[in-house]
Amino acid sequence: MAVFRFEFMASDHVVYSGDAVSVVIPTTEGKAGILAHHSNVIMAIVPGVVEFVPAADGEGAQGERRIVVVSDGMIKVENNEVILLVDSAENPEDIDVNRAKRAADRARKELDKQRSRRELAAMDAELSRALNRLRVTSKHHIQK
Repeated sequence: MAVFRFEFMASDHVVYSGDAVSVVIPTTEGKAGILAHHSNVIMAIVPGVVEFVPAADGEGAQGERRIVVVSDGMIKVENNEVILLVDSAENPEDIDVNRAKRAADRARKELDKQRSRRELAAMDAELSRALNRLRVTSKHHIQK
């Protein structure tokens, strides 16, 4: 199976660095899939879930699919190398469900107040992130 080099980084840590078989990302246009030898492209990442399959060994065998909850970011695909940069990235099992619920409630209340466009955009982003975290944890039945 064909592989590509995949560098996946959050602002505070490296999520994954190695060869991968496939990546599915949330973009402004919907989900996008990337396989080896994808055409060169740069895309915006929106809050959502990144799914990727790392190569299991040096021979390109397929590893186990991984899921990571992400915030806004960018992806660059060039010469069979994919670089994914996001503000934050969390594994579903690391998400505190109660904290995410509180953050969603707080963001909903703040959205009801009259704010500037910038403040509204920030609150909307916070709400999207919290709801996305809850969606992933409920989908994978993870409770903390």
